[in-house]
This record gives sequence, C-alpha cells and structure tokens, in this order.
Amino acid sequence: MAMNLRLTREVGEKLDALAAMDGASKQQVISNLISERFERETAREFAERELSSFFNSRQDLMNRLRDA
Repeated sequence: MAMNLRLTREVGEKLDALAAMDGASKQQVISNLISERFERETAREFAERELSSFFNSRQDLMNRLRDA
C-alpha cells in the first residue's frame, strides 16, 4: 500500500534519528512502530479481558477477602 506522510520538521528529524539508531530505513522504522503498537494494544486488551473474566468468576472470593 502506498501512502504519503506529512511530518513536521521536528518529527522528521526524530524519524531520521530513529532510522540512524536502528540502521534501518524510515519506512522500516515506521512499519516497526506500527507493528509494535498493534502488538502492545492487542496484548493489553487480551490481559484486560482475562483479568476481568478471572475477577468476575471469583467475585464471591474477592468479597470475602475484602471483608476479612
């Protein structure tokens, strides 16, 4: 997919610096950042669902611990 991306000078300089640090192209840096963000958000949503399910299934135990 082709895309044009308009960046401020400041953001462009930061992207240049990241690319230099990684020894990668700016396109690779942007692709990696998108993938990392997607993975982080997906993992966070999974953790929230699992914890919610865990606490909901043990609500009576949680209430007893709270009242102890």
